[in-house]
Amino acid sequence: MGQLIRSTHIITPRRPIFDFGETPLHWIADDPLSTHILNVLNPITPAPERWFCKTFRDALPWVEDNDLRAAAIAFIKQEGAHSNGHTIGNRRIEALGIDLSSYLNLLDWIFDRMLGSDPLGRKLTSPQAKLAWLKTRLAMVAAAEHLTGVLGHWVLNSQALEKAPIDPEMLRLYQWHGAEEVEHREVADAMFRHISGNIPLRTGAALFIFPLFGLLAYGGVHYLVQQDPQLPYRFRIRDYLRAARQDRVPKIGYLMRAGLRYLAPNHSPLNEGSTEQALNYLSSMPKP
Repeated sequence: MGQLIRSTHIITPRRPIFDFGETPLHWIADDPLSTHILNVLNPITPAPERWFCKTFRDALPWVEDNDLRAAAIAFIKQEGAHSNGHTIGNRRIEALGIDLSSYLNLLDWIFDRMLGSDPLGRKLTSPQAKLAWLKTRLAMVAAAEHLTGVLGHWVLNSQALEKAPIDPEMLRLYQWHGAEEVEHREVADAMFRHISGNIPLRTGAALFIFPLFGLLAYGGVHYLVQQDPQLPYRFRIRDYLRAARQDRVPKIGYLMRAGLRYLAPNHSPLNEGSTEQALNYLSSMPKP
C-alpha cells in the first residue's frame, strides 16, 4: 500500500450490534472490582474517539498520499463505531443505577474544549497557528492510539478473561474494539509522520497523553466503585494489584514497558500486536 502505510491489509469498517439487556452491573460475576477496572473503558472511550475523528477530518486536506487517505477514512469510521458501541455500554451502566454524567462531562470538556480544534475554547486565527495545533493534536492522537493498540493486544490474549464467569456480550464489545485497534494501529502514527514528523513534538505529546489517560482511568474506576451501591468500600490499589496478578486487567509493568517502547524515535506500531490475530478474531467474531 505504499511507504506510509506498510501493512498490505485494507482496513474494514464494521458496525456490529450489541444487546446489553441481560448484562449485570458486575459482568465478571465473581469479581466486582475487576469489572469496574475494565468498565471504565466504557465512559472513557466516546469523547476521545470523537476527538480522534475530528482531528483526522481536520487533517485530511493535508494528506497527499492516496493510501494513507483511504486508511484514515476507514480509521474514522471504525472509531465512530467504537464510540457508539461504548455509548450503548454506558447506557446499560446508567440503567443499573450508576450516574456517569459528571465523569462524562469532564471527558467532554477535556477532548471537545481543552484539546479540540479551538484549544481551551480559544479561536485560532492564523494559518500557522492552526497548522501547529493540528500537528500537536495528531501527535497526541498517535500516542493515544499506541495505548489503545497495546490494550487491544492484551484483551485479545487474556486467557484469564476468557476463563472468567464473564458476560459474553461485554467481552465481545471489548474484544471487537481491541481487535480493530490492532488492525488500524499504524494509521495515526503514519498521519503524524506525514504531516509533521517532529520527534520532540511526538515525545512531548506522549509524555502528556500517557499520564492524562492514566489519571482519567484511575479517577474513573474510583468514580464507578464509589457509586456502586453493592460495594461497601472505595477503590484500593491492592484491589488493582490482585486483579493484575490474576491477569484480569493489564499489569502496570506491561503498560509502562509499552510506553517506553513508544518513546524510541524509530518505533513502529506494527511491532505491537498481530494483524493476523486481530483479523482472525474479527472474521469469527461471536454473534449476539
